This record gives sequence, structure tokens and C-alpha cells, in this order.
Amino acid sequence: MAGMTFHTINTLAPGRARRGVRRNARRGSATLDYVLVMGIVLPMVAFVLWIAPRMMQSVYEMFCMFVASPWM
Repeated sequence: MAGMTFHTINTLAPGRARRGVRRNARRGSATLDYVLVMGIVLPMVAFVLWIAPRMMQSVYEMFCMFVASPWM
């Protein structure tokens, strides 16, 4: 094999050069993604949608109080 470059060796034996590389590194990640969406993202979205009207009302009332406070 003297005089052969890495590219030549890689084309002669394509599986040989990648022996240390892990295949299927994301195996089982679809289940993990599903659990992440169902367990974290959806409850967070539900909480934000539940609290958003209350937050907007509170901010509006606080803004009105700051604007009206000099004349009270």
C-alpha cells in the first residue's frame, strides 16, 4: 500500500475508513422529541395562553395608574 493516498484507500474499502464512526447517532430520538413536545412545550403553551389575558389586563391597569397618579 505504499504510495496510496487516503482517498485511494477510502475508495477501495469504503467501510474500512469509517470503522470508528457511530452510525444511527439519533436512534430513538423521535420518541424523545415526542416526549419533549408533549411534556414540556404543550403545557408551557397552555400556561402562556391561560395567563396572557391576565397579564395584559394587569399591565393595562398598571399603565393607567402611572398615567393617572399625578392627578389623583
